[in-house]
Amino acid sequence: MLSSARIEALRNAGRAGGIPELASIYGGWYTAPNGKRYFGLGTVMEIGYTHDGSVYVNAEPTNTEDDRFRFFDPSTDEDMPEDQYPEDPELVFERTYFSPRKGPTYGPKPTTPGLKPGDMARGFYDSAQNVVFYGVGRIVTPIIQEDGQPSGSFWIEPSRIRGPIPVWETYSRRDIEEHELPRSYYTGSLETQQRENKDRPRREIHHELHHWYGKLPPMPAQARDQPRLGSEHSGAYFAPDGQWFAGVGRVVAVGYILHIGCSQEWYVYVEPTGKTGGDYDFFHPQTREWMDELPQTNPIPGMQCTPRERRTLPSRWRDLPVINRQPAIGEEYHGRYCPPGAPKRDVYVGIGKVVKTGVDEERGRIWVEVVPVANKRDSWNHQFRDPWSGKKMPEWYWPLE
Repeated sequence: MLSSARIEALRNAGRAGGIPELASIYGGWYTAPNGKRYFGLGTVMEIGYTHDGSVYVNAEPTNTEDDRFRFFDPSTDEDMPEDQYPEDPELVFERTYFSPRKGPTYGPKPTTPGLKPGDMARGFYDSAQNVVFYGVGRIVTPIIQEDGQPSGSFWIEPSRIRGPIPVWETYSRRDIEEHELPRSYYTGSLETQQRENKDRPRREIHHELHHWYGKLPPMPAQARDQPRLGSEHSGAYFAPDGQWFAGVGRVVAVGYILHIGCSQEWYVYVEPTGKTGGDYDFFHPQTREWMDELPQTNPIPGMQCTPRERRTLPSRWRDLPVINRQPAIGEEYHGRYCPPGAPKRDVYVGIGKVVKTGVDEERGRIWVEVVPVANKRDSWNHQFRDPWSGKKMPEWYWPLE
């Protein structure tokens, strides 16, 4: 546990240690450009549950020179370096919004014949954070107009290789960020989209409501309307295979993205409650296919996969040994790790000590949960990484030796 006099002072003043309102000034964590984590009084950007059930608060430093709002390293209580503070958001907005990059055209366009799900095209991508982007990616489905006809545009999923294929936010025109990219790709196809089940019709398209949630209860309009952690609300659910779906579930995180000169973009992350029917049935936000009816062909972290699935794995994940048996408890083996202090949606893969293993009932495949070997964090073979991006697990999630 960290022993920080500055954090303790904020707690004693009632400015840390609780569950604040979004957009309020409160003590929270900030991950700086240098990859280190700092704490301080800032604008609350996200709150949520961790894997161990505690609450985390993410805050961004404010644009002020007041010493009360200095962020610091809790292990030393030393101030965060000046060059690690975020750039003034108004300056960022001016640089991106007035760039020569053209925005998308929203009117109907001629339909390009022959394009289908999985093909590459320009189109729109709606992230789990409720932000719309434009660029090139894999087609998910055509965008349908209110008259039921294709608009000529597509919903897409951008590639995780961002450099040569630009994807940018439609409002500010900033480049998409790592955490906004899809974790894994849509598993359906033209054939699955054309299936009809009269006993379980899909959700209708509702153009008059904001973004993906259709007839689901609306997102909050301002901070005082934010849903409470643990309550039931509309939101995005990250399935184990990385895809995200819309529905009503138990709130595990709430956050917002500030747009200069515009309203905030709110987002809510949820997990299924175990209830079924109506709004409790999760669905794909663009195709409206039910989550439980889509093919289960994406690999799941820490679970045995087929040779075909293994060939699709990102390189760092594919480099890990194959899961082909149930290891003994305490054995060093490839598996998934859910750090106790990490947000509920975060998971990492690597070689560690086995703490749990079993066989998945739906897929009939072996799964393995591990914890990192604390004294082997410098060993290449024992590194833990985000399975989809390949980025190293943050140092603060490693267990103490």
